[in-house]
Amino acid sequence: MLLKTIIRALPFSIASLFLMTACNGPSDDNDTGSGGEGSYSISLSYQSVVNGQCAETTDELRFDVTESFCAVAQLKQSNSNVSGAIVSFAPSFGQASVDSTLTNSSGIASVFISTTDNTVGAGTLVVSHTPTDTESETDDSVSASRNFEFINSTTTPTPETITINASITQAGQTVTRFKIDQAVLLTAAVLDGSNQPIADQLVSFQAGSASLSPNTALTSTDGIATVSYTPNSSELGAYSLIASTDFDGTTVSGSSAYEVLSGDEVIPEGTIKFGYIVDDETFIESKLGSTLPADDPEADPLTYTIGAGASFGVYADVIIEAADGTFEPLQTPVSVSFSSDCVANGDASLDTPVTTSSGRANSTFQDTSCSGNSVRSQQIIAAAVIGNDTYNASFDFSLDRQTLGSLSFISAEPNQIRIKGAGGTGSTESSLVTFLVSSANGQPAAQQKVTFGLDTVIGGLKFANGDEAISNANGLVSVTVQSGTVPTPVRVSASAEDTDSGIIITTQSEQLTVNTGLPQQLGFNISPSLFNPEAADVNGVEVTMTAYASDSFGNPAPDDTTINFTAEGGQIQPSCSTINGSCSVVWTSTDPRPIDHRVTVLAYALGHETFFDTNGNNIFDKDDGGVITNACLDIEGKETACTGNGMDIETYHQGGFSDLGDAFRDDDETGIRRDGEPYFNTSGKSYNSHCDEIDCENPFSGDGMFNGPQCDDTSEGEDDKFCGIEQANKTYIRAATVLTLSGSKATIITTDTDEDRTPFTKLTVSPESMTTVKVELYDSANQMMPAGSTLTVAAVNGSITFSGYAVPNATCFSYKSITPPLSCDVEATQFSYTAADETGEDIITLTVTTPRGIKTEASITVTVQ
Repeated sequence: MLLKTIIRALPFSIASLFLMTACNGPSDDNDTGSGGEGSYSISLSYQSVVNGQCAETTDELRFDVTESFCAVAQLKQSNSNVSGAIVSFAPSFGQASVDSTLTNSSGIASVFISTTDNTVGAGTLVVSHTPTDTESETDDSVSASRNFEFINSTTTPTPETITINASITQAGQTVTRFKIDQAVLLTAAVLDGSNQPIADQLVSFQAGSASLSPNTALTSTDGIATVSYTPNSSELGAYSLIASTDFDGTTVSGSSAYEVLSGDEVIPEGTIKFGYIVDDETFIESKLGSTLPADDPEADPLTYTIGAGASFGVYADVIIEAADGTFEPLQTPVSVSFSSDCVANGDASLDTPVTTSSGRANSTFQDTSCSGNSVRSQQIIAAAVIGNDTYNASFDFSLDRQTLGSLSFISAEPNQIRIKGAGGTGSTESSLVTFLVSSANGQPAAQQKVTFGLDTVIGGLKFANGDEAISNANGLVSVTVQSGTVPTPVRVSASAEDTDSGIIITTQSEQLTVNTGLPQQLGFNISPSLFNPEAADVNGVEVTMTAYASDSFGNPAPDDTTINFTAEGGQIQPSCSTINGSCSVVWTSTDPRPIDHRVTVLAYALGHETFFDTNGNNIFDKDDGGVITNACLDIEGKETACTGNGMDIETYHQGGFSDLGDAFRDDDETGIRRDGEPYFNTSGKSYNSHCDEIDCENPFSGDGMFNGPQCDDTSEGEDDKFCGIEQANKTYIRAATVLTLSGSKATIITTDTDEDRTPFTKLTVSPESMTTVKVELYDSANQMMPAGSTLTVAAVNGSITFSGYAVPNATCFSYKSITPPLSCDVEATQFSYTAADETGEDIITLTVTTPRGIKTEASITVTVQ
């Protein structure tokens, strides 16, 4: 539990084994049968309900309050199904359709479980069977149990789920630097937990020390609130914009840094230009780039032609050019509008407006009815307003006449695929891209050969079944795109030759995206909603544990990545599946409770070790280095070996990979696994069994191999292999934290202001003198008091100067040199006491009140002389 090091790098994770009591059985039931010859056994599973009937088996434990679920018990005797036996169903929450029922010929008995009056809550369902004398000589009852919960999926957002994003815009674009006397808009976007806008919400703005008038605004239907701000010369410098709103009695805020510059300062350094980037050294101004192949690559100037009904991509780049001619993309988002005559007349479509990402805006031109009986010249114009200036760029092309055939993009299913080696339920590493070949009269053209191409092959992106195909009777032709190892947008080009005229018709697909990979250790994290609940002596206190999982690009791990949880004390839900890179489970206070009130919680999931990709191919290979000996930092910020307990502070490096040992739950917080602490590995062997084969440098050393699927050592000799194989081509990434099960009775320690903080309960002072008293608050295990506990101070005769104190949401990681060794050493607060103007006696009373209303008092006897 010694959380001297805890990963707080990037959010986090990947799929993990769904550990339950009976991992190969139908449920997570707890079988209490005797199991001997002739003995009974019973199991419990849940099924969904469709049209009032039990349907498919489900691992879900949460159900909507408007629904019911089917509880299915199976009774066996000596592994044979038992029919006609009575099985009882007893939910601790909600109700069963019947209290008991008979098993059928398959030994199955089932009932419906529902909540009453749409009441939200959780409970435990117990199924049981008691054999009669004629059924069994043992006369032993058997039972099984399983938890469940009814939730309200339409619950309104809570303050914890509300977010407010602050930004500054000028001339339609987001800025962080602007000049005095130039008007900008202070903007706040208020969103709920599903990233949906919240309208009519009052937002307050504070921009440094500036006097804003007005400084409040209501959000629109888009959740956006804005106020105007024009800085003056007295406001030069860097500040923070803070936007805040009160929601359900809680203040939620967001901030953004900005800098006010003088009127003659250049923003940014260099000249902004609009056009497209050819390569790292070449930029063509006032022209748009295109993914469309030129009619003749050797011609000058180049010409471009698309067939009737075809589509292709164009793009605009915004750069900053330095005085020496070098340039780089403008990172500030810019809105770019695209237009053409065909689009203006409703005969074609263009994606517009488009906001740049890393300086680039992509748009797709799709012809619908703009082509005619002759070739038609067409121009696409892009425009952007940057600062006070308007920039334009264009792309000229021709629309071919309608001939015997046309080629058009139909679909890409799916339009987002995973990088090679990634997982996720419902995800795939390939996409089927389909085009339609048509004759001049719009009828499908069968038996037409079509050739395909990719506009990028980065990371090994390729066609899975060749680059040619023949259209079917419906004129449809498809090709399968298989992902590589690097996230990227990609378009598929398709070309077909008109058999009569010999004209080659070319079109392109809309943008297909290859994204997100397996989560890595550096991107895995766990965060509790409450670090120090009042739970030392109270059952049923809940804490939400949220895990985050990201891949090596910082993208969310694939949806449905399973994350498992284990806790040293209390009860925790076993797993959750990620959506958008995170998911949550509930920890509930109950026995067991560690004597020191500190509970280590470990989250773990299948992923890969952290590696630093020096050559940018998203694969760990020989160019990337080797094992990083000291990949983590200690509490003093010095490099040290990672323990693998999920509490490490892992850092970035120039190359190599962080070699992890087996994941373990570090209950005693020492950083070294002791016997009895749970551990997890993919091999199913003893803890760090690889140390029996290699010379481990420390008790938590890794196996010396990179444990992840994105690895290539094929060019190395047999003695130089560094890629883990079989079960070692992955690892359990892990993240841990510590909860304090805070007690309700406070230990109140008053100390003086000396460095030694000497405790005292008696005080001798002179009349009208002032004394500062420091206060330390601990529970019965010398740990943090419950979050939200308050301290009040009062005196009979003298006066108290005290601004109040509430215990923060935190776990203590500063320890006293006493037994037990993990006792807190925290100075909570202080107050000032001013003695009365006459001699005599006085009493100072200190009262601590916990969130449950439990009060503890302590006093200081004061002699005024």
